[in-house]
Amino acid sequence: MWRRLALTIAASQIALGEVAAAETLPCKQDPRIIQQCFAVHGRLSVHANMRPYLWPIGTNRLLGVASPDGAIIMPPELERLFAARTDRQVFGHFEVCPFSRRRPGIMQMVCIAGATNLTVRDGPE
Repeated sequence: MWRRLALTIAASQIALGEVAAAETLPCKQDPRIIQQCFAVHGRLSVHANMRPYLWPIGTNRLLGVASPDGAIIMPPELERLFAARTDRQVFGHFEVCPFSRRRPGIMQMVCIAGATNLTVRDGPE
């Protein structure tokens, strides 16, 4: 029962994030981007704090998917995937644009400008 409640809350938070994302600029046009966008092959998932993180496969790093004000900026097709189920893992090629510099031991914050070659893996229900 608690798991179902947590999933319902998470889905509503992501749905609310869709409204916030719709009011913000698309990722590549955001003036807070500090460096050139780059490609990452990785896994996108929502963690226990209900925020999405991108793991570049083959590294020990996580990229936080949020702007400086906390808005989640990603393509609508990715938002729809997580609105249905928050325990999903989405593997693919992602184009990300950084809001912060890459520094050892510090999570870099990014937005997702695009995603291709997606494979979706659902977690246990």
